[in-house]
Amino acid sequence: MKRIFPTLLLLFISIILINCKSHTSIDSYIKELAAEGDFNGNVLVVKNGETIYENSFGFSNGSKTTKLTNQFRFDLGSVYKEFPAVSIMQLQEKGLLNTEDKIDIYLKDLPNWSSKITIKNLLQYTSGLPKVAWDKYFEKDERVTDQKIKNDLLNLNELEFEPGSDYLYTNYSPILLGQIVANITKQPFSEYVKENLFIPFGLNNAKIHAEVPYLNKDLMAIPFDKNFKEDTYKVTISGVIFSLTAKDIQNWLTNLHAFKIISKVSLQFLSEEADFWGNIQAPLGSVTWKNGIVKEHYHHGEAGNYECIVKRFNNDKDLLTIIVQANQKHGNVMDIADDIKSILKYN
Repeated sequence: MKRIFPTLLLLFISIILINCKSHTSIDSYIKELAAEGDFNGNVLVVKNGETIYENSFGFSNGSKTTKLTNQFRFDLGSVYKEFPAVSIMQLQEKGLLNTEDKIDIYLKDLPNWSSKITIKNLLQYTSGLPKVAWDKYFEKDERVTDQKIKNDLLNLNELEFEPGSDYLYTNYSPILLGQIVANITKQPFSEYVKENLFIPFGLNNAKIHAEVPYLNKDLMAIPFDKNFKEDTYKVTISGVIFSLTAKDIQNWLTNLHAFKIISKVSLQFLSEEADFWGNIQAPLGSVTWKNGIVKEHYHHGEAGNYECIVKRFNNDKDLLTIIVQANQKHGNVMDIADDIKSILKYN
């Protein structure tokens, strides 16, 4: 045993030294991941408003004919859910709705259970609505459409639980929130977002696609698996397929946290999580406040082989934003963001 312990200690120290050596810079760290086939995507790191690291790794599609650049857009996955939530708060600030309103006020053709669900329930995933049955369609290689989503809701006889009594993370929430915005403003949700969120706040490359596979693939990072086979799922749903560059996301966060898009009170409301135990998300993902200041904003999203992580930190001295977008999923973007933070010795 006395002989084994020094050997194990030496091995442990060697592993630490190897890891430290490979993590001496963000660039060397990401390049090592890319070289090992563990990352294909874009990275942006901004500190106190200045870009301290930005780079692209790998290919824009499964054919491996075009390299990624910072001009390419990636699907946001669940990070897109911030946009319908913020849109709702803009309308509340204008007095056009109240988050305590029942959704049947604005969505007249849903079953009776809609009279029990508030807009707040949708925002905080406490509506009792089930998860969207994506696999029911994907397994049969069927296209998911607005009408199929609507039919599933119309055929829903009862909720999973009484609204407000439990938590269930469902994509019905942002879909219905977008429909409420559209019904109030009398315009498609995608048009509302472009006019009130994209254009005014410098999201110059942001797009909302009508369907996937994309009709327009210009500067779109196409998702593919570890064998470079491109995703084949088919979706045509209004106002949910958001694609942004890393710079677009940075502009979004900068303006959001400066209370230029919605008020501080509205942002605090969207930071509130439902009061239940477990892996609970607020409408903005996970947002931590201290003394009236956002200390951390974290949001993760994925869709097929897309994966995205957004992390924004404020330690009272420095403001740090880390954005990692991948179009080949390895399930490691959260680790990458954490490792970048460690490399920068940011506490």
